[in-house]
Amino acid sequence: MNNRYKLLGLGFIALGLVACQSTPRQYNGNVGYQVESQSNGSATLAYTLAGRQNQQMDESKLQRACQKVLGGNKQYKIAILSISEIANPAIQTPEYGRQLGHSRTSIGLSNTPDLYNSEDYATRQALEARPATLRVVRYTCS
Repeated sequence: MNNRYKLLGLGFIALGLVACQSTPRQYNGNVGYQVESQSNGSATLAYTLAGRQNQQMDESKLQRACQKVLGGNKQYKIAILSISEIANPAIQTPEYGRQLGHSRTSIGLSNTPDLYNSEDYATRQALEARPATLRVVRYTCS
């Protein structure tokens, strides 16, 4: 009985995390939207997108941000002002391996004991992977 409640609780947490992935959120320094100006019935937003480019998914994110800022569930007309790429501010210098001069090459041993002794080096790198660039889309919705 107790295991059922644990499993049910984990299921609700997973469902909540999945639901949070598709909702627009205020700019947090990496991704999200930022309101540049807002007037009666229209707004200018800057949306920072990460990940692969998918036109339908990006369009729905922009539309949902407009709905969140301007209110209602109606479809807004979106006019793209500019699209630019910026370096990802969340990428930090590598903590593992050895840096070779001023190049991007680093060497690390997969089973070397370190701070994360119970985890594999390749697994840790895969979990910390982030895109090198982010796209900033400036647009108006009315």
